Amino acid sequence: MSYQVIARKYRPKRFADITAQEHITRTIQNSLRLGRVGHGYIFSGLRGVGKTTAARVFAKAVNCSRMIEDPVYLKEVTEPCGECESCRDFEQGTSLNISEFDAASNNSVDDIRLLRENVRYGPQRGRYRAYIIDEVHMLSTAAFNAFLKTLEEPPAHAIFIFATTELHKIPPTIASRCQRFNFKRIPLDEIEKQLQGICEAENIEVEGDALQLIGRKAQGSMRDAQSILDQVIAFAIERENERSIHYNKVAELLNYIDDDQFFEITDAVAEGDPAKMLGVARFVIDNGYDEQDFLEKLIEHLRNFLIVYNLRSTRLIERPELVKERYQRDAKRFTPPAIMHMIDLLLQAQKELKFQFEYQFRFELVLLKLIEVSHIVEAASPAVPLGVVSEKKKPVIER
Repeated sequence: MSYQVIARKYRPKRFADITAQEHITRTIQNSLRLGRVGHGYIFSGLRGVGKTTAARVFAKAVNCSRMIEDPVYLKEVTEPCGECESCRDFEQGTSLNISEFDAASNNSVDDIRLLRENVRYGPQRGRYRAYIIDEVHMLSTAAFNAFLKTLEEPPAHAIFIFATTELHKIPPTIASRCQRFNFKRIPLDEIEKQLQGICEAENIEVEGDALQLIGRKAQGSMRDAQSILDQVIAFAIERENERSIHYNKVAELLNYIDDDQFFEITDAVAEGDPAKMLGVARFVIDNGYDEQDFLEKLIEHLRNFLIVYNLRSTRLIERPELVKERYQRDAKRFTPPAIMHMIDLLLQAQKELKFQFEYQFRFELVLLKLIEVSHIVEAASPAVPLGVVSEKKKPVIER
């Protein structure tokens, strides 16, 4: 049997397995219990957060024989059983009641007309025919218009589930006729928990910091995280009897710059040390890291200091505990105005570096300017110790 990638092998088959989208799965399950199934749904959100997966589970559930015939199971479990003939046909890809379309490659008026012709026919078995249309925003304006009448007055047996990453591109005339569900970005701890479970199922030992690094790279997308994990396993496990993944291997594969380098930057700023700053610039250039990516991560690094200042906490910083403690400690070396001016400088530099010659020199110059900007602002506004809020003097009103 050919190898199956992790994202497909561990794809959820029940509502309970869909990660971090309980506000959506609960609503759909309640509508199934109450018999209030609509005819049109729009699932929107970031790539890889479970839109198409939820649509497939929903489509399987509405035709599950056990849910149709057993009211107690419907009320108390409300999950596709996975054992009836309808569920088995779906898993094997032979169900005639569920049709999936890719609107990116089938976006013409003729494609929609063909779909409209098929909608007239009832389900082979079960109650509904479900049509899952992925990347629906790719349909042409004429195709949307051709679909409008069918969506407005659909047959009783038809359910349309539209999945999109760009909700704003769907015409209001279509969106207003559907129930809209916005899928959330998956939190880092949920991604780590899911990846940990996959590694245990695959008999692979993995360091917690390595999983966190994979999760941060995925930026809220479970599918991206699973794809990265697949890549990491292929890179890190060289022999079958050594099934373990270490942080340094993941960092090497993902070309990840360690947090220490960013703390070196802020140390150089605090100490007014241009030699140390140029040393970090040389490290980035010599190791082939992308300068734009480095600046983006440096902005995130400075943002973490602002989080510490404004919340007096590190709970919104996605880093290991030791790194969080360092943020808490080093935040006392800067004032919020200095940090915000440095961020403004980096944001402007990101725009300009795209169109500049002498890339290396200008990258070094930007880092050196951080020292100058910080010290100018610090001189203008003396540092306030972290956790101490100064009271403003009330103006004296002369009578």
